[in-house]
Amino acid sequence: MPQVKQTQDVLQLNESLLREKSFDKRLELVQNFPVTTQYLEKHKSLQTAIAALSEKERYAIYALLAVGQEGVLQRVQMGKTKSFGKLTKYLIDLEEFYPEIGGIVGYHIMCLRLLAQKGVKKKKGRYLSPNSRDITKCTESVRENILTGIRNLPKLAEIYPVGGAADRLSPRNEETGVFQIAATLEFAEKTLLQRLIEDVQAREFLYWKLFGKQICVPIALMSSEEKNGTKHLLQMLDEKKWLGRKKEDFFLFAQPLVPTMNCEGDWCINENKELLTKPGGHGVVWKLAKQSGALVWLKEKGRTKALVRQINNLIAGTDYGLLAFLGIGFQEDKDFGFAACPRAEGVSEGVNVVIETEEGFCLTNIEYCDFEHFQVEEEDLLANTNLLFVDLNVIESLLESNPIPGMLVNAKKMKTKDLQGGVIEKEILRLESTMQNIADALVEEKMQKRTFITCNKRRKTISPVKKEFAFGSSMLQTPEQCYLDFLENARDLLENFCGFEVPRLREPLSFFLSGPPFIFLYHPTLGPQYEIIGQKLRNGRLTMGAEIQLQIAELYVENLDVDGSLQVTSDAIMGHRDGDGYLHYSDRTGKCVLKNVRVRNSGINREASRSFWKDEIVHREKCEIFIEESGEFYAKDVILRGDLRIYVPSGIKVTAFMEEGCLKLKQEVLNAPSWKWDYSILQDHSIQCRYVT
Repeated sequence: MPQVKQTQDVLQLNESLLREKSFDKRLELVQNFPVTTQYLEKHKSLQTAIAALSEKERYAIYALLAVGQEGVLQRVQMGKTKSFGKLTKYLIDLEEFYPEIGGIVGYHIMCLRLLAQKGVKKKKGRYLSPNSRDITKCTESVRENILTGIRNLPKLAEIYPVGGAADRLSPRNEETGVFQIAATLEFAEKTLLQRLIEDVQAREFLYWKLFGKQICVPIALMSSEEKNGTKHLLQMLDEKKWLGRKKEDFFLFAQPLVPTMNCEGDWCINENKELLTKPGGHGVVWKLAKQSGALVWLKEKGRTKALVRQINNLIAGTDYGLLAFLGIGFQEDKDFGFAACPRAEGVSEGVNVVIETEEGFCLTNIEYCDFEHFQVEEEDLLANTNLLFVDLNVIESLLESNPIPGMLVNAKKMKTKDLQGGVIEKEILRLESTMQNIADALVEEKMQKRTFITCNKRRKTISPVKKEFAFGSSMLQTPEQCYLDFLENARDLLENFCGFEVPRLREPLSFFLSGPPFIFLYHPTLGPQYEIIGQKLRNGRLTMGAEIQLQIAELYVENLDVDGSLQVTSDAIMGHRDGDGYLHYSDRTGKCVLKNVRVRNSGINREASRSFWKDEIVHREKCEIFIEESGEFYAKDVILRGDLRIYVPSGIKVTAFMEEGCLKLKQEVLNAPSWKWDYSILQDHSIQCRYVT
């Protein structure tokens, strides 16, 4: 096969295609390109087949031949006719999505050009450390930022790239055997997308508690066709009844898959004699949001700014970090912002940096794989976390000069097929792009006038779920590490805000041998700020191995002592659902009061339990309290002993008390809620919760 890769002729062809606006002229350019004509002269039958195609299909085949990919054509022709049609359709889509770089020819050239630049060292300009806003401590000014963030939620949209293939996690649905996308992967009994939506609902519920108004933040989701990702995403949302939101509150659009190639420039084929394609990175989110109509949809809903968040970072909603970040962006009407944190040793992640050039200053991101190429010394720089604040109008203007931001190639070893059909393992690359590098187009005359960056504690900002843990390797970026970070945050919350005694977390190895020393998981509507949760949970103790799981918002705890397992769950955490399953924030929630309560049971069976983050937990005994909508449970000076399940029906108050050393339950009908948490804002901008009967 002639190795036509990045020759001068192909470069000139791409430049001509970029200049030429007429499709007929561009078709003529690829049709008459020497490599194309030489191949077709040797394959007369193909000429006849091509003559029967549409102009767009002919263009796609000619362009493929022009970049030396006749091997792809040969493999597909040996397959079924259906595969040939699928190939031409895919190539047309590729051509039409990347016109800014030259379509099919430009895609090929860009991959090889970026690969060749890997060995070249070139600074982008003068690198400066950004002036970051410290939000690690909840000072009065940070509380003011938090309140500004809450007040402006009616102007906010959220955008999630959820199309991750999660190849390094290899998640497989145990029931169907089908590989899952990241969004549908379960972490502690909830899908990753569900956890992000719960964070949104916690902020909406907080807004309702403070201002008495219903709001619903619209969410745009960028899915992917990898592993039938869009289909699985829709199926999951439908099964979970759109997580208490209306279907109309979501806008879905799919990112295209891009062809892969080896380092010699040969496009890769899969076992089905089709192009081996992969997602091309999250940088296309902006272009797709505009093309699909998502940006218009958000603006029609009165949204001016957006929070962008990746699906694999579950921990970012912890405490007040996102609210303070949003508050700064709204208060100062910023165009773009990064929520950053200190870097962690041994983690491959980008850094946020200000680049000074003759044109001005640019607060942006440089990816870890480009550190050597761009000569980045990252010691004093903060980690980019892909938590972004964006102005929706500004994004459209940035797209004009930077439609595919942060283009890069990163070769990774993968198994593929050679021309003879044999399986080979080679370094495979594709053109990727990064959503955060849309900021490259935002150049300012003065440093950080229109942009900003916050710095929060790493454990409250990022703990990505990226890869499987293997013994002997680092736990960083694994679900296990994320689970431990959740528990470490919980220890901080319980000890420093709630007055609880909690076992200390041990070395990671002991986590795998015997499980965590304690478990404390809760629904984010309990706060989400620690200062709010600390007013609802006051004093207590967890013994070694104890477990508390709280899926409830209206909870009042004083002096809770748990030796074993306690789970308090309500099917109406934030309010009630109408006949269509749509959530309405209200006082018709499940409520629970635990005063001077001791829980005593055998708890978790450590020998039988497997993966804690997968919720593969076996109990010897546990105390379960399940409360339906408008139901209430009240317990004071009692011992909840043994394997116990207490069910509280809707509209009923169940009171637990001790009589002659035995636990008794009394029921009474409620005409209205007997109590609620009343939220108010104090002069120092803090939020006070009052127990109102």
